[in-house]
Amino acid sequence: MFAYLVTLAYGDVDAPTLAQVVFLSDREAEDAGSVATFLLQNAQAQPPQMPRFDWTTLKVQGSQSLSQDELRKLVAAAAKGQVGVGRVSPLKLR
Repeated sequence: MFAYLVTLAYGDVDAPTLAQVVFLSDREAEDAGSVATFLLQNAQAQPPQMPRFDWTTLKVQGSQSLSQDELRKLVAAAAKGQVGVGRVSPLKLR
């Protein structure tokens, strides 16, 4: 399993809200394009499905968590193409 820290942008186009979430994949070479495609097509994937986003790790503006209702709205927006993927950085799991 490979883990990536993904930066998401959503909300106001001129001043988007930034969030980070862990993306888990069975592929070693994920990039912004492949993660964005997966986000659009399978944002609601749940364990044990791979790849998937671990939405429990989501942090908004660095340290804030979303309520369950806010998270549902974010995932629904992602499935509609209303959430952008910025940086995708590999994480090392120990």
